[in-house]
Amino acid sequence: MRNQYLDIIFAVLTFRIFLLFITFTCTIKMTSIFFQSVGEPLKAASTILVISFFRKLDKVENVKTIEKSTIRSSKEGIIITIARQHGSQGKYIGKLVADKLGIPYYYKELTALAAQENGLDREFIDKINRDKNILRELYLTTAPVKYAIEAQEKAINMIADKGACVIVGRAADYVLRNRKNVIKIFIYAPEEYRIQRIMEMYLDNEHQARKNIENSDKNRASYYKMVSGRNWGETKNYNLCIDASIRKGKTAEIIYEYVNKNETIG
Repeated sequence: MRNQYLDIIFAVLTFRIFLLFITFTCTIKMTSIFFQSVGEPLKAASTILVISFFRKLDKVENVKTIEKSTIRSSKEGIIITIARQHGSQGKYIGKLVADKLGIPYYYKELTALAAQENGLDREFIDKINRDKNILRELYLTTAPVKYAIEAQEKAINMIADKGACVIVGRAADYVLRNRKNVIKIFIYAPEEYRIQRIMEMYLDNEHQARKNIENSDKNRASYYKMVSGRNWGETKNYNLCIDASIRKGKTAEIIYEYVNKNETIG
C-alpha cells in the first residue's frame, strides 16, 4: 500500500513538472519553425537565438546606413551576363568590359535594388548569394528565400529594360533567356590559378583558398540549379566560355571583340 501511495505521489509530481515546462515546448516549436522559415535550419533550437536574431535586426535598422542603388539608363544594345568560377576574377573582368563599352555595370547593386524595390532586408538577400549552409538545397526552397530570389530576378529585368549593360552573377543568363540581344558568358580558370588569386586577394593560405573555391562554386551551382533547373557552367548554356588564366585584361579584350562582332543576338 505504501509503495502504491509513493507511486501516486511520484506520478503527480512528474505530471506537474511536465505541465510546468509545456510552455517551453511550444516556444521551442515556434523557434524551430521561425528559423527554418528565415533559412537558418541549424539554429532552430532555442529562445536565446530568437532574441539574438531580433536584436541583430534592430541593430541593422538603427545603426547601419543602407546604401541606395539606382538603375542607370543606357543606350540600346547588347546585355552581357557573366557567370564565373570563384577566383577567376570574373567580376573584375566584367567591370573592364563595361568600361570599354561605356555601359553600366551591375554586381553588388543587384542586392540593394532587390531590397529597395521589394522591402526586403539587404543583409538577408546577400546571405542567400554567399551562404555556406550544409543544408543549402533545403534552405533555397524556403518561402522567404524564394521570395528574395524572385526579387533579384525582378531587379535583373528592370535593369535589362534600361538598355545595354553588364550583369554579373545571380543566374542572369537564365533570367533573361527570352530576351533578344543577350550575350551569355561563362568565365573559368584552372584550379591552381584560382587558388593563387584567392590567396592574393584574401590572404588565405592554400588550404583555405581551396576550401573557399569548393564552397563558393558549390553554392553557385546550387543557386543556378534551383533557379533554372540547369547545370551551372555547362557550355551549352552560354554563348562564350573563356579561360581567364590568360589574365583579366586579355580576357576582357576578347569579350569586348566578341561583343562587337555579335551586335545582334537573337
